[in-house]
Amino acid sequence: MRIKILGTAAAEGWPAVFCRCETCQRARASGGKDIRSRASVRFNDTHQIDLPPDHWYHEAVLGADMSGLEHLFITHSHQDHWSPRSLLFLQSPFGHGRTEPLSVYGNEVVVQQGTDMYKNREGDTVVFHQIEPLVCVEVGDFMFTPIRARHMESETCLNYLVTSGGATVLYNCDTSWYTDDTWEFLENQCLDAIISECTCGPHSGGSGHMSFETVFALKERLEKAGAFNNGVFVATHFSHNVGLLHSELEYILSERHIQTAYDGMEISL
Repeated sequence: MRIKILGTAAAEGWPAVFCRCETCQRARASGGKDIRSRASVRFNDTHQIDLPPDHWYHEAVLGADMSGLEHLFITHSHQDHWSPRSLLFLQSPFGHGRTEPLSVYGNEVVVQQGTDMYKNREGDTVVFHQIEPLVCVEVGDFMFTPIRARHMESETCLNYLVTSGGATVLYNCDTSWYTDDTWEFLENQCLDAIISECTCGPHSGGSGHMSFETVFALKERLEKAGAFNNGVFVATHFSHNVGLLHSELEYILSERHIQTAYDGMEISL
């Protein structure tokens, strides 16, 4: 399994647009790994989780060829994770050469938004599928298992277990601490990698996100349960409000054997 972490920032990006805080000014001056776009992740060039508004940047700068994308899984309807109007560019006169529609999977809100937008449009360039927690979706050589995230009450937010070629990855973004039933499911898995949000960094989690404290606790709980042993653990989805640039995040997280994601980071399992 080849994994490419595309965006690694929270909703505002990093540097945050319009922001003059010290952290954003430092990021502008530093560049490189301190420039973070909105979060998504690609698997084997054909499968992806989330479609943020920065996907053109992901293609043009990071080399994530969108023309070969076959299956798109959405976590929830917040605009930094789901940019449905972008899918209109699959159609003529913008997009040419595709022979198969793009399959999009998500909760009831995501599917309704997508369906409403495509109503009365010609062609079958996109097909929407509503999915439910713990109901596996087999697509090609991959199996995606949605799990219930804790992010907002107005819709069923999802994280994903992704399995292919004997390897299993947990992608948890956006979420706070899981409910007991989700923990029971996860503690019975065998995870080779975890890509976890760490939106709040040194600050308290809250508002459906995780901090250093909860990320460390998540790792320890899964290790104790035997669900995660000596695998790859990567922290991502950072808000600029953490106040720490990449090297500073790396210094803190590496002590817990956690890697710090950056835009374009690649992992092979």
